[in-house]
Amino acid sequence: QPRNVLVLKYYSFENYFLQPEIMAKIGVVKSVDQFYDILYLKYSEYLYRLGSMKRMCEKLGIEIRSRQDIVDNMENIRIYVRGHNLYDIFYGRYKGEKENAILRAYIDAAPRENFADIFDAIDNFVYFNNRRND
Repeated sequence: QPRNVLVLKYYSFENYFLQPEIMAKIGVVKSVDQFYDILYLKYSEYLYRLGSMKRMCEKLGIEIRSRQDIVDNMENIRIYVRGHNLYDIFYGRYKGEKENAILRAYIDAAPRENFADIFDAIDNFVYFNNRRND
């Protein structure tokens, strides 16, 4: 039933972990500028070929020709582009416990609003409501 399905704002859960300010704060990247430099480099190398990236550009009528175009369209990228392709660029070096620790640090550093659609949905799932100890 629709009330039991969580429809995410972003293409996938991984895209919630692509806020450059938070990534810099917890040390995944050295700075926000480095995040965009890396992402534009990867776009130039191969991300432009991804079906989800092509569909985003076509649907929104945008062209990515510069690093600034990445900056200007980051929200669209999180919404339209497959998450694991982007996530692995920045988090691929973390495995196992390191990955869990860095994601916990990210969640702790991020404002609740970044995950609001997930948290609000969980708060309203009948399954969880029936198991609360009020």
